[in-house]
Amino acid sequence: MKKLPLNNYHANSGARFIDVRGWHIPADYGDLRQETEATRNTVALLDRSYLGKVLLKGPDAQDLLNRISTNDMTQLVMGIMCDTVFCTPKGRIVDYCRVLQYNDQLMLVSSYIDSANIIDWINRFIILEDVELRDASDDYLWLTVMGPDAHTYVQSLSGTPVVAEDEAIWIQYETIQFPALLNRNFIVPAYNFALPKSPGMEVFKWLTASLEEFNGRLIGDRAFQVLRVESGMPDWGTELTQDYNPHEARLLHAVSFTKGCYTGQEVIARLDTYDKVQKYLMIIDLREEIFSEPPFKVFYDDEEIGVLTSYAFDPVSGRSVGLAYIRKRYTVADFDLPLHIRENGRVVNCAMRIPPVHDMG
Repeated sequence: MKKLPLNNYHANSGARFIDVRGWHIPADYGDLRQETEATRNTVALLDRSYLGKVLLKGPDAQDLLNRISTNDMTQLVMGIMCDTVFCTPKGRIVDYCRVLQYNDQLMLVSSYIDSANIIDWINRFIILEDVELRDASDDYLWLTVMGPDAHTYVQSLSGTPVVAEDEAIWIQYETIQFPALLNRNFIVPAYNFALPKSPGMEVFKWLTASLEEFNGRLIGDRAFQVLRVESGMPDWGTELTQDYNPHEARLLHAVSFTKGCYTGQEVIARLDTYDKVQKYLMIIDLREEIFSEPPFKVFYDDEEIGVLTSYAFDPVSGRSVGLAYIRKRYTVADFDLPLHIRENGRVVNCAMRIPPVHDMG
């Protein structure tokens, strides 16, 4: 079982751990309700250093990513990051990644807990390109700060006036300078920090101490999952699989329809042009807590209309909230449909709503 670089710090901070896909990560720090409320009312800090990270170096690195993923990598000339999706030739999702300009190389942050999957995929397309790939998962921390006060919190760390639309806010801690990278995937303001492991550990302690001024909290995976689902944010292995395409997963902010060809481009463009999308990701509010692992079929009366792919327990409402792929005809508006799932012979009633639209700028 792999442990986070900051595992001892988390343990000393009162973390209760769970094992997720081969990683030993904080589930919570003793009060799930307060952690969930921090994401909604103040500011929360989460260690997601388990996500896979790949460094790409060489004169052909940017062009390679441009040819095999959905977004326009020329954005990196004027900016510092962009999101992109790697797809099969049939337009199915391999991975949804954030690409960062990192010194003289590119850092690719996977949605998965292991870099092997995306490294293997990229290597399939390297023939004569001058590109060097390195698994950097163990060398960097990947932290997320989120909540209504996240922008004010980051501004206080930087010590300079900034605006909420800034994609990168530079922060100085002693001799270490690093950017807070705007993340628009959530229903609350959020930022990511990518830090080399060694100085990053000291920075994390500083970030944690700075939370106190904002009544913020360290949070674990359980509170994060509630926010993720409420934000309509797909996750690898549940919503991000080769069963689905970027249209269905609502990832079109990471797709360029104006750049040249890329792997899967023909199918993705045809789905858009001819309005052939069959299903969409929706938020499902379950009337009761459920305890079994998804997937679950979603029914309207006796008609199967979709599949619940993941869910999280919300301690504030006392119910579970989930994500489901639902047939398109039922997703065009917030219909008040009497839906249900069946868990071990038990019928659990639920309602459906459209995920929020985030300003992707």
